[in-house]
Amino acid sequence: MHRTGGALSGTLSQSADPAPEEETRQGRISPPMPVGTLFGLLLRGFLWAILRAILRAGQLLFGPRRGFLAVLLTVLLASGPLQATLQTSQPQDKAGVLSLPDSPAIPAPMPRPDIIQAFEAIEVLIGTPMARPDWRDVLPRSEQVGRFVELETGITTERQTRLTLKKNETLSNLLKRAGLADQDRVQAIEEIGKRMNLRRLQIGMGMAIAYDADNRPAGLQFSLPENIDLFVLRNASEGWYGLRAVRPTRTYLVHAAGVIEDSLYKAAVEVGLPLQALDEFVRVMGFSVDFQREVQGGDIFEIIYERTIDELDGREISNGKLHYAGILLSGEPQGFYRFEAAGQPTGWYDAEGQSAVRTLMRTPVSGARLSSSYGMRRHPITGYNALHRGVDFAVPTGTPILAAGSGRVEMAGWNGGYGRYIRIRHNSTYRTAYAHLSRYARGIRAGALVEQGQVIGFVGSSGRSTGPHLHYEILVNNRQVNPRTVKLPTGKPLPEQYRPDFLARIASLAELVRDTGQTDYAGKTWQAASLTRPARQGP
Repeated sequence: MHRTGGALSGTLSQSADPAPEEETRQGRISPPMPVGTLFGLLLRGFLWAILRAILRAGQLLFGPRRGFLAVLLTVLLASGPLQATLQTSQPQDKAGVLSLPDSPAIPAPMPRPDIIQAFEAIEVLIGTPMARPDWRDVLPRSEQVGRFVELETGITTERQTRLTLKKNETLSNLLKRAGLADQDRVQAIEEIGKRMNLRRLQIGMGMAIAYDADNRPAGLQFSLPENIDLFVLRNASEGWYGLRAVRPTRTYLVHAAGVIEDSLYKAAVEVGLPLQALDEFVRVMGFSVDFQREVQGGDIFEIIYERTIDELDGREISNGKLHYAGILLSGEPQGFYRFEAAGQPTGWYDAEGQSAVRTLMRTPVSGARLSSSYGMRRHPITGYNALHRGVDFAVPTGTPILAAGSGRVEMAGWNGGYGRYIRIRHNSTYRTAYAHLSRYARGIRAGALVEQGQVIGFVGSSGRSTGPHLHYEILVNNRQVNPRTVKLPTGKPLPEQYRPDFLARIASLAELVRDTGQTDYAGKTWQAASLTRPARQGP
């Protein structure tokens, strides 16, 4: 075994080189740790041992505190020579090169290069991903079937017609009536089946067909939901293929007003108001207006609603989305505006930003006639005078009953003379009760949560009753009160951060009213318009 020798005299020791034959047999041997480094480690250990011995001796001779001071003084006096000795015992590293006795200089290792630099590449800047476009912006614009065939295939069409699916007729029979050959029908049905559920085709479904100069079908057109048209076109080289297109529509706002003489419904029909808009009008105004008792002849209603038509054939697609609901009751105006904002539910507010919604609805059933008010009356069955602690609404059996407010069902079951009965707790103050039901809505039981306007049951004549009606009670702090006169708190007002947008919305609707050009509603046009803007002088 090769031996290494040297003197431990405070200078660097030298190590013998390995024998040539051993280097050849085992390969180059890594250089051993420098003796100077080993000597420095031994010297540090020796000095620490001396210091611990001095500390122990000082504590025995002078006590713990004085012994520590003595050791500290000894270390300070010896720090100069000790530092000089340690510096001479350390190997010198100059310019990043390790120098060993009788050995070539070994450079320090270089950092690993970046792998990207090993390839020839062009720097490319990658931005944030773009939002996916609306699929409606990608599809082509729909046209009449003949025009669409000419634009997409170049086939000139001579005529077009329209067929509807008859009872007990299949799609294949419908295409056969349109004049498609057997092979054409197979390809066309395959393309239609990719975009339509062939098992749910309804009787009366329409199909438009365009014919070329040889009276051969060149294109088919079907109407899909969401204003989408499906075209199945004939191509000379590819056969039949399907293509979807967006039907062009136009949406605008309509301002309508009318004078109530006999009923609100009749007045709405006379001005052409859609039933959907009328239903929403009654729902919004129903929180603050009693349509059974407060509306009188000569009162005026005013509505701004949305209408959408198909620009290809002028057909009305949808209407009735309400944007403003107002009414003039005995000269006192009330009006509410729809307001929608990102991240906020749709709300209805008056011009001051107060919500149209109340904690409870005064009439939780539609189309009701008040048959008995709150107060003393002669009971129709017992014949005795007693306090009637609610109001009765005469409506047909099976009429849906709505939850007057959001809350939790406290009771849903038979309750003596009340018959089938529901009581809802809305908060610590308000409860509502509904009696004489014919049946309960699905899921209505004690402990169930309900939302305002949710159907909870159906009108009947159970219990002590002479006919189908709804007995409705409002309880304030467990005491029945008159539902028609009790003051109910409003919903949350409009948040202040949305007020500028809300005022701009009011101004735009007022501008619409000024530009309608309508001149006379029984001589009270400008009184109706004053609900959305200051009254203007003139005819």
